[in-house]
Amino acid sequence: MPILTQAARWWTPPPLTSHHTSFPLSGLLLCSPIDAMGGGIVTKQTRTKTSRKKLGIPPKRKVSAIRIDRKNNFVMVATNNIIQNMLHRDGPKVRRSFDIITRTHVAECSALLGDTVGMMMLHLPKIDDDGYKATVSRLLNTAVNTYLASIETARHGFRRQYGVLARTLIELIATVIVIGTDPDALERFHAGGLPSTKCVGWAKAVLEPIGMYYGMLSSQFAHIGPVHAILESPKTYSRDDEALKFIIATMRSNIWLLYLATELSYHDELSECRYWKAIGRGVAYNPDKKERAWMNSFLINPYEDEQL
Repeated sequence: MPILTQAARWWTPPPLTSHHTSFPLSGLLLCSPIDAMGGGIVTKQTRTKTSRKKLGIPPKRKVSAIRIDRKNNFVMVATNNIIQNMLHRDGPKVRRSFDIITRTHVAECSALLGDTVGMMMLHLPKIDDDGYKATVSRLLNTAVNTYLASIETARHGFRRQYGVLARTLIELIATVIVIGTDPDALERFHAGGLPSTKCVGWAKAVLEPIGMYYGMLSSQFAHIGPVHAILESPKTYSRDDEALKFIIATMRSNIWLLYLATELSYHDELSECRYWKAIGRGVAYNPDKKERAWMNSFLINPYEDEQL
């Protein structure tokens, strides 16, 4: 699983340009230089709709705040319709760019997600059952929702926030693994005494790379540090987008990990397992040659693969 042991590579925000540049929200504008506007926001020449549009000035009713940067010769305008712009103007453009580039990857991940849900759905209706299978099915259902939410978050252009949800997904997967391998874990879980963050460390005994992967997601996405002081904004994707490469690779590896944990949880109900083979009274991770070849094709590393 090369992508799980590879440090996250991120992107450098593009430089700002003048004249109506979105910066960085859907209602924060970097307007034309002051000199070109006669030294102010609204003059006799800029009152018409055509002039305002040409200079990148929103109508007065949409302006929340104005700041003038005379040193850099810019006017900054914050509008009162940031959310509307994000949802209805800028968001659809970002989503379209994501959908075009990731269509094949999404389809392949969706197929594996369907297989995953198929294994756990038998126990989902048992909402009042605190037994192992029913509890794990509800945890896995939460994991599925978290996985889908992470993709929707990335699809809307929130690149770093995607990683926060991916980290939560790994905690859920680790918790499921621990409950399935530690005889006392289920009782501790229902008593509120099974910390999910520690489950990641315990789950490493079953899936070793999960610890390093979780640590990277924590340091680069969840734990606040210098990377969170980088100026970032939702923007359209391109095929050479470093962030998108990371998202595609982890989107694929995350659903694979979720499938792996689900098969482990219900291995005794399956006629044949792809990864967990019976050994004595337990099971061990032992995919056959055919399955390993499939893994090598599914768990891609876009940093080395030119084809997105």
